[in-house]
Amino acid sequence: MEVRPTLPSMKGNQRVLVCAVFRLAALWMSGTSPAMAQPSDNQAARFLAQATFGPNADLIAHVQQIGFEAFLEEQFALAASSYPNLPLQPTTMPTTCTGTCPRDNYSMYPLQVTFFKNALLGQDQLRQRVAFALQQILVASGLTVTQPSWMTPYLQIFDKNAFGNFRQLLQDITLNPAMGAYLNMAGNNKNSPNENYGREILQLFSIGVNELNPDGTTVTDSQGNPVPAYTQATVNAFSRVFTGWNFATAPMQGVPNYIDPMVLTPANHDGGAKTLLNGVTLPATSPVTAATANKDLNDALDNIFQHHNVGPFIGRNLIEHLVTSNPSPGYIARVTAAFNNNGSGVRGDLKAVIRAILLDPEARSMTPDAAFGHLQEPILFKVKLLRAFNTTAATTDFVLTDTYLPSELGMAQDLFRPPSVFNYYPPAFDLPGFGLNGPEFAIQSTSTALARVNFVGEVTYKTMSTSAPNRPMGTWLDLSSVTPLAASPSDLTSALNILLLHGRMSRDLIVTLYNALGSMPAASNLAKAQKAVYLIAGSPEFLIER
Repeated sequence: MEVRPTLPSMKGNQRVLVCAVFRLAALWMSGTSPAMAQPSDNQAARFLAQATFGPNADLIAHVQQIGFEAFLEEQFALAASSYPNLPLQPTTMPTTCTGTCPRDNYSMYPLQVTFFKNALLGQDQLRQRVAFALQQILVASGLTVTQPSWMTPYLQIFDKNAFGNFRQLLQDITLNPAMGAYLNMAGNNKNSPNENYGREILQLFSIGVNELNPDGTTVTDSQGNPVPAYTQATVNAFSRVFTGWNFATAPMQGVPNYIDPMVLTPANHDGGAKTLLNGVTLPATSPVTAATANKDLNDALDNIFQHHNVGPFIGRNLIEHLVTSNPSPGYIARVTAAFNNNGSGVRGDLKAVIRAILLDPEARSMTPDAAFGHLQEPILFKVKLLRAFNTTAATTDFVLTDTYLPSELGMAQDLFRPPSVFNYYPPAFDLPGFGLNGPEFAIQSTSTALARVNFVGEVTYKTMSTSAPNRPMGTWLDLSSVTPLAASPSDLTSALNILLLHGRMSRDLIVTLYNALGSMPAASNLAKAQKAVYLIAGSPEFLIER
């Protein structure tokens, strides 16, 4: 006779968490491999850590019910949360702009708040996660593009194109006014071409500096030196392609048009011959017309898009942001193949790329090698913790970036204000002594490491300041879903192991939790739950997503 454990009366989220323990035990006892059955709790939680801004109990149960592939298709079909249009403001702040006006119209504040609302509450989790990754590859910064209304159309491009084609993304970004202002394509003139955008679209946005094999390894010459993907002459040629575009007609004097795509003035475009990548030459045109200048632009973007480096370069960057900083050559090659052909002969289909990244055996293995994973960047670290406990507007004001957090919580990632076109951190950062790439470690220091622990403490124990400027409430965790489990250290530890660590809690951390909870027998269940969450979320095991 089959004996089933009886579960106490509890809320839905609590039941999901506790049932997880019994389901895993049943699979183990029956000899069924979790990888061959419907996703286990831990498999679902791990998948969601890569495909969303973090799992919660409801999403874990949902993925278990429908599976990984169906979840992706479901996410592909959802409309974008995106960012609402904001009214354009004068370039010079008027003296009448007082109170919260500077914050709301001349800082990234409204966009930052919207980002955290979307990340925490939005249903289109995969789109938002991919858009955030793409923003860190094709970078513009609020340090230069200082008004939120100026940055909004730039951010909307990524929401719109996250599941589209990379060629269209290149087109939209190239003509975006925020990018035009940031990398000097706006106003670029044939009489003195600016090479900024011409260089960065090659170096950072599409192909990288060296020739690549399909598996992402660098092509070398007979002496073992990297083969450059382009030369300075190539940069100069692209710089001349990108001449003639500037802001569309301003809605009023002193208010530049950052909403509409940039427009062409044919007289300012260089109509001379231009030799691009792989020796492709755009012929000279005279006279220069809108048609010939736009053909130059489209042919140049096609030339970039068709370069064999785009698949491995963009694929690797997306893998690093979503899954692991050190993908194997085989993993990169499989993603490159999906970029090159989505199965229907289409190149650059980002849906196919995302499927390949998230469903790859290397991503889905529950026993990854020692080099697998990545340090969670600060924004992902914060949102993942908050989402685990269903944080809503009742427990946060969505003010979670460095500008508006107390200094002791600053983690060197001020949302939408990266310090350079290389992002908040470089795509390649060598971990000394390990021979591994660890991009996010470039902004990990003693102070930022302490800031992470401080953040965990303040949201867990509800001590975040509510008196700072622009901070009406602060943020804290609602632990009601796990507090009833705290009567049993085993139940609490098992539930949090799934929710926060997708089952990879080490024996040392388990012992630490049991000892800590055992030392407070008279404490309330809430106090025990807080202690457990604080110890787990402040541990290296939570910081490093594997």
